[in-house]
Amino acid sequence: MTIAEQERPDAAPAAAEPAYRRSMDRALVHRRAIMEVFVTDAARLGDETFAVAVQAPRAHSYYNDHTQRPGLLDPLFLLEAARQAVTVVAHQWLGVSYDTSFLISDWTTEFTDLSALRTRGDVPDEFVVEVTTRDLKRRGTRLLAATLECVFVVGGRHAGTSVIVAGYLSRDGYQAHREKSRGNVPPLSSDMPCDRVGAPVAPGLVGRERTGNVVLTDVAHPGGPELLRASLEVPVQHPAMYDHPLDHVPAMALMEAARQAAVLAAGAPAERRYAYAFGATFSRFVELDSPVTVAVTPSDDERFTVDFRQDGASVCTATVGVAGLPAPPATDTGGR
Repeated sequence: MTIAEQERPDAAPAAAEPAYRRSMDRALVHRRAIMEVFVTDAARLGDETFAVAVQAPRAHSYYNDHTQRPGLLDPLFLLEAARQAVTVVAHQWLGVSYDTSFLISDWTTEFTDLSALRTRGDVPDEFVVEVTTRDLKRRGTRLLAATLECVFVVGGRHAGTSVIVAGYLSRDGYQAHREKSRGNVPPLSSDMPCDRVGAPVAPGLVGRERTGNVVLTDVAHPGGPELLRASLEVPVQHPAMYDHPLDHVPAMALMEAARQAAVLAAGAPAERRYAYAFGATFSRFVELDSPVTVAVTPSDDERFTVDFRQDGASVCTATVGVAGLPAPPATDTGGR
């Protein structure tokens, strides 16, 4: 759900085996900061199948800010890895130009082998995202929409899947769509106030260590079907969620808010809660200049429904599964 602003890089031939020597061009994944690029190589395996290599960071202020013991790869990092992988595929092989906006409408992810996601600690974690494309819709040669199915392959093991349904708009088409749907030009995140309005949740209650990574404020427990209710406040200067100015709250920030809300609803200890499943439908853009309420209700076994409401309407609904992790041995440092 971002707009690439850089020039199209020359596509380098893919290696026979996944390479982890250097990051791919930042334009391929719609990132301004090189340190926010985690894909290192990509190759075409067949007509509709591709492999994208990913190296996880070891000291990232956001993706390594978690309290899980034992330490597992951050689920939001894995979602970002999938987002970057399908963006590379779209630009490299599906003919999507670099002035195109990616609009995610549905996103479903489940991690089925948590033991494969345990961080090694002494060396960077590396894995492959296998991408299969289907349901491509085109107008002439221009791609309008696609479904991209991802498999996380970690150490040869299938650790989970992620399915992204995306639409593609030209820059002019995107701007016209945004202005028409709002009735005016939306503000950019870089123009919004930086100070928080509400009181953020204690980071330890949502599995984080840094308050700057908390996106929920003013939590209340209204009773009835709602387990909790909170306000969404994503810091507009957050270096990962707002790597570059945007005119809406990005999907990745909403997924983090859904994760935090579900972990908080699951109850302490947060360091032994891991969000292993995400399912989200993005009904419309979440605007920056209007309050957003986050409400959590129980779904089914280990799962919670998180509803984002803005201006009296539901703008995103997510279901998050939260697993309990076993207590680590007394000598376990969490693989960090």
